[in-house]
Amino acid sequence: MSVSEYGSRSGVAFVVDGRPASVPLRDLRAVARKLVAHFADNVAPCSLQPGEALRGDVTEITVRCLRLAIQVLDTGELPTDADLSELRSSAAQWARAGFRLEYMLRIYHEGIRLGWELVTARAREGDVESVAAASRLWMALLERVTVAATTGFVAELEAMRRNRDVAAQELVTALLGGQDAAAVARRSGLELAERYTVLGVRLGRHPDERNPHVRPEVVARRTLRRLETELDRVCDGRQLSMLGPEGGTVLLGDTPAEHIRTALYERVARAAGVPLTVSLVESDVPGIPAAAHQAHELLELVGHLRRPAGVYRMQDLAFEYQLTRPGPAREHLVRVLEPLADAPELVETLETHIAHELSRQRTARSLHVHANTVDYRLKRVAQLTGFDPTVPSGLRHLHAALVARRLQSGAAAGGSPSDGT
Repeated sequence: MSVSEYGSRSGVAFVVDGRPASVPLRDLRAVARKLVAHFADNVAPCSLQPGEALRGDVTEITVRCLRLAIQVLDTGELPTDADLSELRSSAAQWARAGFRLEYMLRIYHEGIRLGWELVTARAREGDVESVAAASRLWMALLERVTVAATTGFVAELEAMRRNRDVAAQELVTALLGGQDAAAVARRSGLELAERYTVLGVRLGRHPDERNPHVRPEVVARRTLRRLETELDRVCDGRQLSMLGPEGGTVLLGDTPAEHIRTALYERVARAAGVPLTVSLVESDVPGIPAAAHQAHELLELVGHLRRPAGVYRMQDLAFEYQLTRPGPAREHLVRVLEPLADAPELVETLETHIAHELSRQRTARSLHVHANTVDYRLKRVAQLTGFDPTVPSGLRHLHAALVARRLQSGAAAGGSPSDGT
């Protein structure tokens, strides 16, 4: 934008009350001190306390912005990319210092607003045309400053995140592989916790993956990205993760497992938008490889048992987990249900009866049969197997047999925790 576009062809571009419009800004240090005091009191009071180094940085960048503003008012030209390079560098420095983007932008916007008030305070009726032209250029200056500062800030954040992600991947690989994680942590600048909660994570399929007009891998990546973003928010970036579209492993240092059962799981599952199953195993650093293996065994077990999505610990599945261990006891339990091989309705009734906590009425409604039919089928189970599901001892034996049978079916279909798949 040139001087001619804003109505001035000689001398300075904009005049207010017979003098250059930039005059009120030219005492750079005095104006900067006034603006920074205003920022500290009204814009970012927690970040700009007196005596802090960042307050001096804000003063310097304010002086630079005032110089840009004076240049715009005197020449009628917007700053070039080269003119804005120091602004981008300062924004990157603020990102490294942990300054919040919203505060930085509020400082820029508030500074430009107050600067405009100083410029127009002396305006008279005859200055309307000049002020109107200058206001359009001033808004364009605000846009360029905002874009330059945001670009510098975000670029630095992304670079910091990339560096952290590389270091975090190196550390989580060392922890899961049983390598010298302490040395990796020292080299990367990351803190190594004394204990970790190891999470096995499994992501369900999003309904959009079944849409023939959408590429499933794109949907899966978006789901993973939502999960990772929310996990990062909940954990303040302290988690160590190795995740893919189907799930993976997350390490949380010194995090109570109960916290994961509440806020973390609920928020992350809601953000992912798909069924999310998480297994938890707590461990010290040397035990992490074994803990991760156990966490994924629990995930496999949840899948084989067709349990709903949720959070599972060993105490939730100790009985079923033990049945995954091969041996004569499990083989015996599998054989218990062999007499029912030709009567799948009896197996279904037994499973449903247990799932509904032995309620005849609920079982009948679920199967769409009469309650007397449930009684008859349970009696047939007792006759064929020798174990009565209506008494505690028989029910325990049959329940264990159902679990063993399902685990064996899962192993035949594609592996189980006991065979290392």
